[in-house]
Amino acid sequence: MATAVASGEPVARRWRRRLPERLPNLKGKWLSAYTMVWAILLPLALAGATRGTYIFLTVAPMWSPYGISTSDTSQGLSIDSVMNSAAHAEGIHAGDFVVAIDGWALPTTGGRAAARTRVIKPDGATTSFRMRRPNGETYEARLVRSMAYDRERFRDAGMNWAVAWAIQRIGTLMLPVLFIGAAVLLFIRRRREAVPALLSIAFLVFGGIVNGADLSGMGAATLNVVSTIGSLCLFIALLVFPSGRFEPRWTMLPAFLLPPLAVLNNNQAAGSVIAALIAIAIVAALISRYRRVGEGTERLQLRWAFLGLVSGMLFFLLSTAGNAAVVAWQASDPRWIVWQFVFFQPFGIWGLGVMALGLIVSILRYRLYDADTVIGRSAAYGVLTIGFVALFAASEKIIELLGQQYLGQNVGALAGGIGAALAAVAIAPMHARTHRWAERRFQKALWQLRHGLPALVGDLRETSGVRQIAAATLDTVMDGVRARRSALFAGDTLVDAREIDASDVALWQSGWSPPAHDGMDIDEADELFPVRVPLEAEGHGRVGWLLLGSRPDGTLFGKAERDAIEEIAEPVARAVQVALTREEREASYERRFAELERMVAKLTSTGRPATT
Repeated sequence: MATAVASGEPVARRWRRRLPERLPNLKGKWLSAYTMVWAILLPLALAGATRGTYIFLTVAPMWSPYGISTSDTSQGLSIDSVMNSAAHAEGIHAGDFVVAIDGWALPTTGGRAAARTRVIKPDGATTSFRMRRPNGETYEARLVRSMAYDRERFRDAGMNWAVAWAIQRIGTLMLPVLFIGAAVLLFIRRRREAVPALLSIAFLVFGGIVNGADLSGMGAATLNVVSTIGSLCLFIALLVFPSGRFEPRWTMLPAFLLPPLAVLNNNQAAGSVIAALIAIAIVAALISRYRRVGEGTERLQLRWAFLGLVSGMLFFLLSTAGNAAVVAWQASDPRWIVWQFVFFQPFGIWGLGVMALGLIVSILRYRLYDADTVIGRSAAYGVLTIGFVALFAASEKIIELLGQQYLGQNVGALAGGIGAALAAVAIAPMHARTHRWAERRFQKALWQLRHGLPALVGDLRETSGVRQIAAATLDTVMDGVRARRSALFAGDTLVDAREIDASDVALWQSGWSPPAHDGMDIDEADELFPVRVPLEAEGHGRVGWLLLGSRPDGTLFGKAERDAIEEIAEPVARAVQVALTREEREASYERRFAELERMVAKLTSTGRPATT
């Protein structure tokens, strides 16, 4: 072996290909190529969103003014529900199929979109429909188009037509603005990073096609290709969210299998199964990653992402459950179609919006340290809403049953009023309890600051000195509000500081004048201590200051954190004052004892006996 090396013969090498540990960031020609693709997609997305939104806002409803609702099926355009007496009188039933309109034969597939120009007519116009029953029998039906039918079905369902359409318009406008705006923001601020770059493409795609192919004019084949591109970008970004690393390592498998699966898949059912499996893999990856990372920026990013995903999934579950109820009961009760329009469809839109917001806040790292507060409040309001509705429903039902049993009559309206009154009376204690539970469950450090620190300093003031009280206070406060640095003054004397040298605190103090006003002093321009909390004890006035830096992301504390800081200020001030008083008294005793010892030593040295 030594001879081979000395003679210059080549040594055989075994090549080992290392799998990438993360998605590469974009730079050089790859960044240029990405920018070109993004620049092409942006005007397309804007045009698609604008066209689809304009059509939705300006084009009249297609089928409901005739008193029927339809949907495309493999057998043709099916009647889902018959919603007025005129359509019933023509013999139309749910499950029948529309074969032709005014003699024009509908195509077998895509008939709903193709029929748009045939069915949208002036109010009062009559349209002839050729219908086919499931047994193959055909018949003719003539229906008058009238928007009065549309308004009537909303009234029958207890809804206001104008309000319902306003809700739909807000949702339709919200998603394109949110998605395309997020895509632009991510491109400007994070386009070199793999995950934000992929999300930006996905948001452009979904923002441009959010209104559907039948509204934006996009063909089914084109829509499928564009949707696949957006879904690929979104799924891959979520698999490696937020850092772009393949952690755990098994996330590489679904990430690299996604593109070939998307190309090979042409079956809708198979596509749904694949999408469901990928969604499960994404959730598993995010949970595993959250459990692996320690406290820090990435953990907070994942919390925001989880908040968006969980909240969005709740909206999707409500939307899915509602749509399933519509499919099951719309034939017998047309009011379900109205409720779908007013509630279940917007729930799906809101779900997408909430998910996108969670990802956007996480990627841009905007107020990351408010994640726990937002999660806690969301949980509290969710529990409060469920409790309020349950109390109202239960009390109304009980009162109604009691009225029927003892009064022998239906007290429906009275029961509803009493139930609402009971729920309103209970809302205040329910609100307080749920918020205490949410803070204790989701903001443990803040809960410890608010409820644990006062008791702790109350014990320390009887046995420990000011320095021990200051140390306990600074440690608990920094953990509770995640301040970057802190310091505590007793009078004008620095007692203790965290994450900053005493010399820097002294330099800051030399240029600071305490404000004359009462309460917390906040100066956002101060880089060291933008938050200054006066420590005031009853009967003693101001005994010192608690100085706090901003959070690690540079933001200041939220309202809940400021309230907690102000709540602990008085117990800390009282503990500091008591400890100072005790230390002064003990120092006085020490001085007296020292003086007595000095006198005894002097008397002893002169040979005279000490007298008492």
